[in-house]
Formats: sequence, structure tokens, C-alpha cells
Amino acid sequence: MGFPARPMPRTAHTDIALDVFAGGALHLIRDTTEMRLTAWPDPSAERRLGCESAWERFVPEFRVIHPYRRRRNVEKKTKGPHLAFDFFEDTYDPNPPVPLTPAQATRKAFEQFRFSMPKPIARILEPFPTNQWPLLVMLSHDESSVELAQNNPVLAFALAQQLKSDGELIAALKCGQMRQRDLLEVLSLPSSPRAVNLFRKIAPASVNGDNWHSMIQLIRRELDEDKSPLYHLPVINSGVIEIMQNPDASRAATQTLLEEVSRDKAEKHRGRIVHIITSTLQMQDELRVQSSARRFRNIERLKQTHAEVTEQYRRRIRQLIDANNHESDLFRSPPFPGIPGQIEPITSAEALVNEGEEQQNCVASYASRVRQGTTFIYRVLQPERATLSIVRPTPFGDWTVGELEGKYNTEVQPETEDLVRNWLDRHRNLV
Repeated sequence: MGFPARPMPRTAHTDIALDVFAGGALHLIRDTTEMRLTAWPDPSAERRLGCESAWERFVPEFRVIHPYRRRRNVEKKTKGPHLAFDFFEDTYDPNPPVPLTPAQATRKAFEQFRFSMPKPIARILEPFPTNQWPLLVMLSHDESSVELAQNNPVLAFALAQQLKSDGELIAALKCGQMRQRDLLEVLSLPSSPRAVNLFRKIAPASVNGDNWHSMIQLIRRELDEDKSPLYHLPVINSGVIEIMQNPDASRAATQTLLEEVSRDKAEKHRGRIVHIITSTLQMQDELRVQSSARRFRNIERLKQTHAEVTEQYRRRIRQLIDANNHESDLFRSPPFPGIPGQIEPITSAEALVNEGEEQQNCVASYASRVRQGTTFIYRVLQPERATLSIVRPTPFGDWTVGELEGKYNTEVQPETEDLVRNWLDRHRNLV
């Protein structure tokens, strides 16, 4: 099936396989699983568990097309005339090739994979953080869908997920030749111009394989509302989606606050403001605060209320600790071990309070969630100081990042995001 199998090259000093692009295919190894992907014009994805097992087709959920950023040429230019002697050719190389690290090899392989497909196709796929493969399959089996994906990318993405990489069905439907309002019926949505416009507002970077279905449910619900706040937003991003999907947060957020969230670049990939809203409301409930501040007119007012309530909550937790009502043995063991000196689990209420005071956040309010086992908190020490929460939306679902914030709930560096994501992926694959 497909192209012939070939051994993966390995580094000279380790037993780690380097990802490569060769023979028109992207070759990857993850633990004991080997994968090979071709992109265009006939996308194919196969994998096998160990060298002796048979290849089988699969649908990659990981990101296959990354945004391309041209790297600067940092090579120093040689000054003055350069004399070359042929008899040095086999004995001396003034610029010997530098071996690639595994990370550099992976980046190069994915870049070559990207360049193996037409630029317009790669540009359509690159904003989506996961589950790009079904959309790639749809674009390859229905050329007319390219224009649809350029005009309304999130609608095209949702349709591709719904069609589940079925090439024959895609070719038969010819979604690109249908009116967009009629395509909504494939998603069990009413044929509505208003719904089409809502899809156009959604940022592709805010849609992934985990939330696209709930996003459709949100649109279906809001179409029944004559005065839905979504109609008046310039952009619908992850922050807006997560607020609107949480009943308490959606009731507490004013139109002005939602508009501020929609314009916040930090809210594009993961909602942060929603956690400030819900934690503020929860602390108010636990403290039995008789406050009219249950609806926040803007982000500034929300953060001000949050800071005031957090300080009250910390004092209350301290009192409970002193009264031995929050013993550390009531905290459940975290699902994954940390990395000493980099990612360390917080295993007591007192440590949770200390983390909140040190990082100036409301993590102390998560004590009850940790005792219930729905949330766990970790201190991130390297490459920068941060607080991490991992959550599991359903009892049998995967653990995911809930929040990852620096001091004062500031955004962390990409290197920190990568460290946490790789650590979490590694442990999820072991359980």
C-alpha cells in the first residue's frame, strides 16, 4: 500500500529517530509507532506498531501543517577574495555540515512536507491547531471546496470533520458547489444566512478537534436567540466560545466584556478570562459574599473584583488551615508525576495558598476541585515561573491544560507552552 517502507535514520550518538521527509512522504516515529504521510494530490496516512506489524490507514489528529516563518540567514559573509583548491576537496571542508538536533530535524521534515503541496492549500490548513487532515482530504477530493475554505474556513473545517475523510462521499457531495446556507444542513443546522455569518466570524486558530462539535451546538443555541451577543462581535475566538459555553460565565459577561475578549490576541488559542470569571463567582459563593458584582461590565472591573475576592478567600483558607480543616491528606494524588526542578505537583492546601500568594493569582480557590479530583495544580519553575492547572472535562476523558499563566495571570512564553504540552502528551500516552 502506498510507497515502500524505509528505515528511519537515527542520530550517531542516540537511539532517537529523526523525523524526515523523503520519497515524497513525511516519516515520523513516536515511541514504538511509525507513521508515513503523503500530502498531495492524494493524501495518505498510514502507521504501524513496530517494524514487523502491517501498515494501516489512520486519520492524524496532530497538526501536520505549521505556519511557515522564513529563518534569517545568519551565516557570516567571507570578506575579501576566496581561493579554492581542488586538491583540498576530499580532505578539508571549510564549512562542514552541522548535524541536526531531533527538534531541528522535525521542523525541517514538516517544512518539506508543507512545501510538497500547493501554497493555497497550505495557507488554508495552517491556522487550525489540530485535526487538519480531514480538511486536507476534502480539498483534494473536491477542488471546488478550496474557494469555500478561503471564504469561510471554519465552516469548511466543520464540514470536513463531519464527512470524516470519506473521499467518495466528499466527491459526490461537491460541497464547494453548494450554497453555504444549504451546507449547514450537513451539520444539522438550519439553513440560515445568520449562521453563515457566525461561522465567518470564528477565528480558525480557535477551532480544533475537541471543540468544533460543541461550537456547532453553541451556534445552534444562539440562533434561537433574537439578541444573541455573538451577532455584534467582530470576532469569535476561544475566549468568547468558552465564556458562552459556560452558563455562569455567560450570565456574568456583558456585551462590552465579550467585545474586549474577542479583540484580545491572548484569547485566540485558549480562554483565560473565563477562568477569572468562574473562579471569582465560585469564591463569592464559598465566602457567601452578598455582592451585586455578579455581572462584570468590562475586563478591568472583573480583574478588580477578582483581586478583592481573592484576598478575602486567601484569608479564609488560612483560617481553615489553622483549624486543621484542610489537611494535606484530603488532597488526591496527582494523575501524573512532575519533573523535578521544572514541573512540580502541589499536594496540600497550604502549598496551594502559598502558590497563589507568590504568583498573585486565585489558585487557592481551586482547593475544592483538587479534593474532588477534577483539577490538579502544578508549579512550573523552568523555563519560567508559572502556575499550571490540568483538568479532565469528563470522567473518562483525557487530561488537558486548563490554565498556564505567569505571575499576575500573564501569558507565558512559547517555550513554556511546549514544555508543558510535551510533558502532558508523554504521560497521557503512558496511561
